[in-house]
Amino acid sequence: MAEQSIGALASKIVGPWAWWQAALKNPDAIGKTLPVHGDEPQQGYYRAKNKDKSFDPVAIYYPEGSSELVAYRNGREVRPDEIWTWCCRYPVSYAAYNAAMDGKGWPDDDKVVAAQVAPPEPTIGDNSGEVSEDEKIKDQIEAALKGVDTYAKITDDETSAKAQSLRNRLNELSGDADKKRDALKRPHLDAGAAIDKKWMPLVKNAKAGADKVKAAMEAWETTKLQRRREEERKAEKARLDAEKAAREQQGETAVIEAPAPVAPAEVAPAPIRATYGKAASVQAKTVVDKVTDWPKLAVYMSNHEECQELLRKLAQRALDAGRMNIPGITTTEAAKVR
Repeated sequence: MAEQSIGALASKIVGPWAWWQAALKNPDAIGKTLPVHGDEPQQGYYRAKNKDKSFDPVAIYYPEGSSELVAYRNGREVRPDEIWTWCCRYPVSYAAYNAAMDGKGWPDDDKVVAAQVAPPEPTIGDNSGEVSEDEKIKDQIEAALKGVDTYAKITDDETSAKAQSLRNRLNELSGDADKKRDALKRPHLDAGAAIDKKWMPLVKNAKAGADKVKAAMEAWETTKLQRRREEERKAEKARLDAEKAAREQQGETAVIEAPAPVAPAEVAPAPIRATYGKAASVQAKTVVDKVTDWPKLAVYMSNHEECQELLRKLAQRALDAGRMNIPGITTTEAAKVR
């Protein structure tokens, strides 16, 4: 092995386990206050990630009476400088290392995840090859979901780490299922996209034309409706004026025997009958013209569930943007896992 650097030798003299012990206490310091150099592996116990996302136990140490480091990955000797950068960010305790070497897994392993990531070797009579891909993923998801209730309440960091393992596995399975779904669906989507590219412009152009005609028809029907309302107002005013004149002529105390006014019956606008195609119905409808007082409108609508949900989202967006002292809400600090 290449000659150790002065820094590595000094580390050995001062305390060969110092870097590893400090990393165990504060993993976030690795690469910061605990520098990592590819040619200066540090004595200790670690784990290295495999392609299947399982971990192998790693030991790096100076054998008794030797001045050169040795390294073992899952019991197989490897070069310390080659394994170092793969394992340095995953320090583990000596007890955890021994447990992993004995096949007991890691303390932060979720049992379901460990079983799925590193499944047992097939045995004689195993017919798993006959299981379809979707059934296999379905079985794994169902098995993983059974472990969710285990983490309904988390009270320590070790359990939280196991929960994160299960969360990662479920997200991984979700991603795998989505990739398979997309791969199977993609040809149909591409075919559908090709059809839409050809036909949707025709659909949209014709619909836009029809909507333009509809807007003109609605404008005309609105004009007719306004004229009718104006005629009704004039008729009502004439009736009131005649009643007032009768009172003035006979005296305020005179009793005028006249039938009580009857509100004109609401007559639905006549349908628009075309020589081609179906007739169009016309409905008189009260619509919002413009908002004259936004605060009053907001207060009036604030008991509506959709309005409340929108206001809640807007308030959270404002908080996320750093705005504070938003009226009408209380806040609390919560940890969000990403």
